[in-house]
Amino acid sequence: MTRGRMGRNGRAVSSPPPGPRTDRSPRAADRRGGVTVLALVALAVAAAIATTMLRSALLARRGLRAEHDLRQVERLLVAATDRTLARHLDGGPVAWREELAPGDVAGSGSARLTVTPTSAPVPAVTLVVEYPLEGPLTIRRSRTVVLPTRSVSSPEEPRP
Repeated sequence: MTRGRMGRNGRAVSSPPPGPRTDRSPRAADRRGGVTVLALVALAVAAAIATTMLRSALLARRGLRAEHDLRQVERLLVAATDRTLARHLDGGPVAWREELAPGDVAGSGSARLTVTPTSAPVPAVTLVVEYPLEGPLTIRRSRTVVLPTRSVSSPEEPRP
């Protein structure tokens, strides 16, 4: 007696010949097709979720970079204002232009500071800051600063 697979009735069942099976039932094929479709749908959902997460991360990074650049421009504008006022009080030239290298700025790009006198009746200057000069988007902010009048008189003595 040969040992092999046993059927339901206890008799030996011969193994199928090697090669492709031709006795597949349509029900089994439907099940395999359903599983394939389900796997493809799960894969598409996972890809959509990953794409959404990546897009969200890139947008957040772009927003943080834009916020950093805006803050950097504001800091440069304040520094240019202080420097212009100090030059004015020291009697130096008020109009100036300077380009700062990326190493001089606490950021990744270079900046341009421009100070020009205005034609207002009071002494004033217009400050323009552009940052970063590299890249597709450069932020440009300006501010008009009224310069204080320089007095040559001596300080007043305190009165008793």
